[in-house]
Amino acid sequence: MIFSIDVEDWAQSVLDNTNSVSNRVYDNTLLLLDILEEHKHKATFFTLGNVARKHPELIRRIADAGHEVASHGYNHDAIFKLTPKQVMEDVTNSVKSLEDASGAKVIGFRAPNFSIREYLFEWYCEALAENGLKYDSSLFPMKVIKYGIEKKYSLKIFNEYGINEHYLSYMKIGKHKFPFFGGGYFRLLPYSVTKHLSSKLNEERAVFYMHPYEVDTGELAVVKELYGDIPLKWRLSQFVGRGSVETKLHKLMTDYEFTSFEKEFYSQEQEKKTILRGLQGGRTTSNVASAFDTKRDIATSI
Repeated sequence: MIFSIDVEDWAQSVLDNTNSVSNRVYDNTLLLLDILEEHKHKATFFTLGNVARKHPELIRRIADAGHEVASHGYNHDAIFKLTPKQVMEDVTNSVKSLEDASGAKVIGFRAPNFSIREYLFEWYCEALAENGLKYDSSLFPMKVIKYGIEKKYSLKIFNEYGINEHYLSYMKIGKHKFPFFGGGYFRLLPYSVTKHLSSKLNEERAVFYMHPYEVDTGELAVVKELYGDIPLKWRLSQFVGRGSVETKLHKLMTDYEFTSFEKEFYSQEQEKKTILRGLQGGRTTSNVASAFDTKRDIATSI
């Protein structure tokens, strides 16, 4: 399974992106590093460029611990709100900031809030390819409140630019798909439910995601002090369940083995295996299928 972390500061990335990045993201990410080290797992840290600028030593610690540093954009701006030129600048600036801080090549990207739409595919893939990225993990093949694409779409443009797409994991009930493996779903659901649902995933392709702030139980009081009261819907959706996350993570990492996208798919050994599987199957593309898609090795549409 892939363990992925979107490294961002809640007050800056969610509350108001004109806010400065605080030290809370540093401390929360260190806690996640400690948990990963305790269980001897690796992860992909999709990190904002502004976090790298504020805390370059954090990025270096992530890389030095053997984890993958990937890009989450620069300032957590939704991709669909940017022009093609702005997307190119955002990806370029974030990748440069992360590579400068980590000393390692960045090969992966996850859009803030999974903010990809089908009409953006062409210039989105162009920006990723121009910056030497190999894969993206931004697509939810379903529609939920803030993200996802419900209708069928083609990944032909991704293939043309040489970008692999790694879907976020979901459960399927009848014709409907629902996310559950990470984020607020992980915070709010009892761990027994998460374990039951995740047992049905294809472990090789399953993708778990979370944010460092989800282990921060003291943030709400600080946010109220600094910025005033926040809407009830945010208190419920963003803060409820944080106190349970650390315990749930220990259970999750005991039940499953986790690694990064880079180690699972993009080490020299794994890339050779991927090419071989494609040749044996008569396929030339290498997009990775959904975690529930056990019949196809390669996803070209969903």
